[in-house]
Amino acid sequence: MANIGMMDAAFFVGKNELLSWLNDLLSINYTKVEQCANGAAFCQIMDAIYPGEVPMKKVLFEAKLEHDFVKNYKVLQTVFDKKQIPKHIEVNKLIKAKPLDNLEFLQWIKRYFDLHYGGHDYSAVDRRGGP
Repeated sequence: MANIGMMDAAFFVGKNELLSWLNDLLSINYTKVEQCANGAAFCQIMDAIYPGEVPMKKVLFEAKLEHDFVKNYKVLQTVFDKKQIPKHIEVNKLIKAKPLDNLEFLQWIKRYFDLHYGGHDYSAVDRRGGP
C-alpha cells in the first residue's frame, strides 16, 4: 500500500479539500496543512482506520516543539510497523512544517484512509480525550 505513486489521483487533491475532510473527520479547525507537522492528526487518522490500535494517550495533541513532534511520529511509526505499512515517514521533513511536505503526506494518508476505512462511527473528540 505504500506504493501509492506520485501520479496517483491522491496527489492531485487540493489542500482546501484535504483540510475540509480532515476537519470534518477529526472535529478540528486546521486552516493550513502545516498544522499537521506535529503528527497528532496523522496518528488520529490511523486511529480512525484501526480503532484501538493507536495508543492515543501517548499522542501529544498540543505539541509545539520539534522534539515533541518526534514523539508523535514514533507512535505513528509503531502503528505503521504493526500494520505492516511499508511507507517511509520522512519525519525530519514533516516536523519542519513545510507546506509541500505536509501536503504530500496528507494526500498519501487520505488515499490510504479511503482504501482502508471501514465506515464505522468515529468520535474523534472522545478518542483524544477532549477538545
